[in-house]
Amino acid sequence: MLGKKDKPQPTIRQMELFHDTNLYIPTRTVYFGGGVINEDIVDSVTIAQVIKNLQILEHRDQGESITLVLNSCGGSWEDGIALYDMIRALKSPVNILAMGKVYSMGSVILQAGDKRIMTKHTAMMIHDGLEGVEAPPKAFEAWGEWSKVTRKQMYEIYYEQMVKKSPDITLGEIESMCSHDTILSAKNAVDVGLADIIMEDVIKE
Repeated sequence: MLGKKDKPQPTIRQMELFHDTNLYIPTRTVYFGGGVINEDIVDSVTIAQVIKNLQILEHRDQGESITLVLNSCGGSWEDGIALYDMIRALKSPVNILAMGKVYSMGSVILQAGDKRIMTKHTAMMIHDGLEGVEAPPKAFEAWGEWSKVTRKQMYEIYYEQMVKKSPDITLGEIESMCSHDTILSAKNAVDVGLADIIMEDVIKE
């Protein structure tokens, strides 16, 4: 039986497939964003591919850590929270490396990581998001009520992490931060508890 150091090197075809799927199996790395146009938007297409890639790695070596490289301008709550829930459900630890930007839903996805790492100049933005529902009045009211539920879920996700750094913080304070576009540097994000460490510090350890 081959040991880990004796595993066969990837073939050219495997390398080509990596560029199609944003999955590099030898290093157990999944890439989301920073590529072709719209690839960094959280929607049903991009998230389905990320979830598929995570499940492939989970099946191959359950329990071995996975790295998700994340560069996202945000997007759909429903699709993003599907990825958040999937990451939290995996038995393999998932370390998320934020590069460039993690805006809106991208910042929520980052919170699912077992270790949340940001490169030095990555920016984070949190807010309540935008409403885009067009519907008859009664249906619009229903979606308005559902929006309150999803916003509360988002505040609780942030709170779960931020309270570790600031035990006195309240959901009301987080709601106030999300009432407008609050932009955080990587250092600010670490200071408030929305990230664990800056990549430069990891390298120095």
